[in-house]
Amino acid sequence: MATYSPLGKILIVDEDKNITDLLKYNLASEGFSVSVEPSASSVDVSTVPDYRMAIIDAMGQPFSGIDLSKAIKDYEPSSNVPIIICTERDSEDIIIHAFDSGAEDFVSKPFSLRELIARIRAILRRHPIKTEPLHEPTELAIPEMKLVIRPDNQKVTVDDVLVPLTKTEYSILHFLAQHRNSFFTRNDICREVWKDEDASNVRIVDTNISRLRKKLGDSGKFIINRYGMGYALVDKVKD
Repeated sequence: MATYSPLGKILIVDEDKNITDLLKYNLASEGFSVSVEPSASSVDVSTVPDYRMAIIDAMGQPFSGIDLSKAIKDYEPSSNVPIIICTERDSEDIIIHAFDSGAEDFVSKPFSLRELIARIRAILRRHPIKTEPLHEPTELAIPEMKLVIRPDNQKVTVDDVLVPLTKTEYSILHFLAQHRNSFFTRNDICREVWKDEDASNVRIVDTNISRLRKKLGDSGKFIINRYGMGYALVDKVKD
């Protein structure tokens, strides 16, 4: 059975199967799907825009990881895809070339898996999935949740039944629905929902989301929490 990965795809370019197997397993547990290429030259750059991130080694190859990083950044559709260079070749020159090629981070092998995952999370928080429309729609429908949000009057229905939400609950739901499949920390949500008000107690986010989930009934399961990443409204949830 295929596993749905709400956080999107990550590309790993590395010929070390032990490393790629380790990363595939752990990134899948975090909610990502993973594609592996053993060589930089085997990567079709035109497919890279489909990925949320690339983790690249391939430093000892004729067409190296640095060359691939440059190619990804030079190709306009993939220029915003963040890159981590992850290699045991950690000389000062390699590190400088990595950043000059457009890489967002550099990780030396052997690496701490926990640290690498933390770096991935931090980078992806700065590069959320872009799902917001250019103009506010008259209604925002999410068929998987049987949910319809009407921004003009701030009405929310589930399966055509009106859901009575507070102003804060509506604001949280609307924000997450506009940015589906992207995770936001409590602080992110505080800044968006409370704006200039004093929202220093970020636990208030947990309270409001707990109430929101209950009011949405079975559809509330689409609002998920991932440790270290925050909250997201996803298109699908695991059965």
